[in-house]
Amino acid sequence: MDITKYRHSDSVRIAASPEAVYAIVSDITRTGEFSPACTGGSWDDDARTTFTGSNANGDMKWDTKCRVDAARPGEEFTFTNMGFQGDLELVRWSYVLAPDGDGTLLTESWEVLPPYDAFISQLVPDAAAYLDGVIEPTRAGIAATLAGVKAAAEA
Repeated sequence: MDITKYRHSDSVRIAASPEAVYAIVSDITRTGEFSPACTGGSWDDDARTTFTGSNANGDMKWDTKCRVDAARPGEEFTFTNMGFQGDLELVRWSYVLAPDGDGTLLTESWEVLPPYDAFISQLVPDAAAYLDGVIEPTRAGIAATLAGVKAAAEA
């Protein structure tokens, strides 16, 4: 399956410093305040290299293990959803911050990774149809998350 269409990025300008915005997006315990799908998170280790994210979609709830790939204050916070057991690279999420005048340009990105096809095929009969169905909700979720981060950072 061609997964190249299962990626999206969106950006927002925030009237706060990159360091202040980074503090918000890298605090995975606050993710539930901003994301319509992720309800929260907890760190799995003191080094903050792995965490468990809690998610919900209607009545369906699940947790995923995540690995932090980049944690550069004021610049980037990127993590990979490693699935239920933490053993598959499924989806990469990234927040890239760039100075923009007296504020920050925050870009959130979503990218489905190659192992996702085999993973989701075990759970649903048509992986492509499932992924096609999550494109628009994911785009809307990214926009909502960015708006929430902006509101929090500018409060």
